[in-house]
Amino acid sequence: MTRNEIISDLFTSKDFNACIKKMKPERLQDDLKAEVGLILCEKPDEKIIELHESGMLKFYTVRIILNLMQSSSSPFYKKFRMTNVELSNIIEPIIIEYDHRKDKAIAEIENLYWYDREILKLYAEYGTYRAVEEATGIPFESIYKTVQKNCHLIRKKVA
Repeated sequence: MTRNEIISDLFTSKDFNACIKKMKPERLQDDLKAEVGLILCEKPDEKIIELHESGMLKFYTVRIILNLMQSSSSPFYKKFRMTNVELSNIIEPIIIEYDHRKDKAIAEIENLYWYDREILKLYAEYGTYRAVEEATGIPFESIYKTVQKNCHLIRKKVA
């Protein structure tokens, strides 16, 4: 079997999906599955084949899942599970940081892609990622990433 076939079989296996389904919160299960897939796909072909042939692939995958869920230094934790994020208004830090360029910062917000612009405006209006999630139904992780990405872009352009 090739590496891709092995990974594909693993992802469709009952055991793997049962393991993922045990992880909480449920809303992060798909993200967790994707992150595990990414980690496995980054491994060399020989490593995946060797783990499969020795019967250790399931154990190895479970360890990856547990490490992602339990470690506060894992990329999964930093991307999805971190809930103690700075919830300050996005426009104010830009204006304070670049006080002399306030108009340019506001103009840059208006020049963003419509989705990014609206998310920033909603965040400015509601003040928290969770409140925007509640109002729109968009997961707060997506809102957080959009706000952070665009804040960085605006700071870069205004600087």
